[in-house]
Amino acid sequence: MEMRAYIFALLLLTFTSNALAQSRPKSPVSDGATAEKRASISPTYKDTVRWINAWLKTEENSELARLFAIGDVRTSDLIAACHSTDQKIAEVALLTLQLVGKLKYGSCPDSISRKHDGLALASASNIPDEDFKRIEEWWARKRTRCGEDYEPLTDVDDSLLYALILDGSPRSKSVLDDMLAFEKACAPGYTTITGEILEQSQSFIAVAREIGHDLKVEPHTLENSIRASAFFLPSEYRKDCDVEEIARNKTGDRILLEVSYRCGMLCGRGYYVVLRKDGTVWQYAVIRMAWIS
Repeated sequence: MEMRAYIFALLLLTFTSNALAQSRPKSPVSDGATAEKRASISPTYKDTVRWINAWLKTEENSELARLFAIGDVRTSDLIAACHSTDQKIAEVALLTLQLVGKLKYGSCPDSISRKHDGLALASASNIPDEDFKRIEEWWARKRTRCGEDYEPLTDVDDSLLYALILDGSPRSKSVLDDMLAFEKACAPGYTTITGEILEQSQSFIAVAREIGHDLKVEPHTLENSIRASAFFLPSEYRKDCDVEEIARNKTGDRILLEVSYRCGMLCGRGYYVVLRKDGTVWQYAVIRMAWIS
């Protein structure tokens, strides 16, 4: 079984804005030194990194729960960890910031961007105009590379695709349709996880609009609420899917879940899902694949 296969398949977007592109690029060494200096004066930084390593070692949800629970109050530690020379530590720090809703286009994504040739994460399901512009600028460059050296869109982070699906606007639909058309034209015969999501994106949008918003969540109804709204799962597996509550943040307005289904001995998928409180209801904030078998 290939567990946690997509945690470190980080990511998609060219992330530099027009203003950034016109300014002098900052030195990675300088940025890293600043982060290290911040870390050295934080009394909690070593503990935070120790907990990151504990999750990397075990991949147990209990360790991820601890990171999620403290993410709100240790944002500066996690941003500093994004500058770690250990790539795995940097990526888990970035993942944690995304899950707790603290991922901003700033020093943390910049540092990962340099390590991943300009790639970055989707930060929310409600995509603001500035983020759409980054997506469209990235896509304008990407779509010119169809040819013998073309690689399928396997590096597109699935959380971005689900964010576009949840947004469901004409602008999101257009981006998803363009990606699918480009993938079909440039990589005929390839079957990828990204391609599967793109193939179903328009139907996902319709189902998400019908069942994937304004969830009623109480402690005794959480599992049923997810099973009734998990548009990203095959419909035949929704009612029997496994729903594990991993953690809640300290302010009680975000819940981290693992939602999974099994379709055979070596068949199944699991997702990290974050719900965000929105008044008296809850919304899907993050959906990203955790493992596949």
